[in-house]
Amino acid sequence: MKSRLLLVLCFPFALSAQQTITSIQNGAASNPLTWDCFCFPTTDDNIVVNHAVTMDLDWAITASGSITVNAGGSLLQSGLHGLLVDGIGSEYINLGNSAFNQIAFINGASAQNDGHFSITEALYVGPGSTFDNAGFLDGLDSLMTEGTFSSTGTIYTGNLLNTGTMNSSGPIGADSVGNTGTYSFTAGYLYCNAFVNSGTYTMSGTGFIETTQSWYNSGDFNVGNNNEIISHADFFNGDTIDGTANLQNNGSIEVWNDFYNSHSLSGSGNYCIANETYNIGTMNGTFDFCDNTGGSIDFNTGSIAGGITFCQPGCSVGLTEFGTVNVQVYPNPSAGVFAVNGVADNTEVVVYSLAGQRVSKTNVLNGTFDLTNLPIGTYLIIFADAFNVKPVKINLQK
Repeated sequence: MKSRLLLVLCFPFALSAQQTITSIQNGAASNPLTWDCFCFPTTDDNIVVNHAVTMDLDWAITASGSITVNAGGSLLQSGLHGLLVDGIGSEYINLGNSAFNQIAFINGASAQNDGHFSITEALYVGPGSTFDNAGFLDGLDSLMTEGTFSSTGTIYTGNLLNTGTMNSSGPIGADSVGNTGTYSFTAGYLYCNAFVNSGTYTMSGTGFIETTQSWYNSGDFNVGNNNEIISHADFFNGDTIDGTANLQNNGSIEVWNDFYNSHSLSGSGNYCIANETYNIGTMNGTFDFCDNTGGSIDFNTGSIAGGITFCQPGCSVGLTEFGTVNVQVYPNPSAGVFAVNGVADNTEVVVYSLAGQRVSKTNVLNGTFDLTNLPIGTYLIIFADAFNVKPVKINLQK
């Protein structure tokens, strides 16, 4: 990236004083005719994009410079290029459509996304930097934040790692999620394969976490009254290295395989477990624990407080839908036109391949959505405007 930036600073049309530069036509970012200054913007300018601009080189924003992509405008990479936003006051605002290979915010820089932001590889938010997402953020291979990341919009990513502060109240779909910092979940859902928490994670408001693989907690985890965790595989609460794992459950936890606790469980919610259950830690509080293989704990060498109940009133794994909206998509499989119950008209339908790539987007119209433009196969769809609706797997057969 350094060589690219050197070209920017040495560009013969570059200006030395910070100014506001606005696009006047569609074109390449490196073409002076694209901008009203008939120059190439420098790293500290305030750049406004109102047209379809292609980013045909690596770019940096420094010294309180900014890029604003307005609604109807777009800044899209041409080739594999990245963007660095560096320093307090330096910012990127996306109200339209932005797409990059890589983007990083460091040293107090900030971002605001109210439109569609697509990143093919990595998004990094460094210490002291912030990213506010109220739009649609997708295409990511990895998202890492050591700063502050807030999302009321939709995120679809491969790997998500938070070592700073993350605040989420919108839908998130991911391959794997790891938290070693502070994570506040206040609404929506988190749907992922694997989940690991070794920091502080708090669920409040209404929403759910669903994992297709195992769920691990070796830190502090709090499940609020109107929240649910569903693990399609094993569930672990414990730390094998000197630390403590504290899980307070005031909502609902459903596990489709085995359950292990080696540290501390508390709260007043309920557990519904399909297979074997193991406790070598402590179980305190007034929660209900129901093991579908026998009611109580299968293997216990720890302590269980007298306020714990077992299977009152009982449960059945795979049937609970605590805190979620009941949505039906049919027929499934289909030749391309699907009907949907439980989602309002004009709700955006975003379609992903099983490899995590966004392949199509449409809207619900008169209770249906049309995907006949896609080839046969299996896809995952997300109703982007319906925060408590789970992703749905569909099959196209023609």
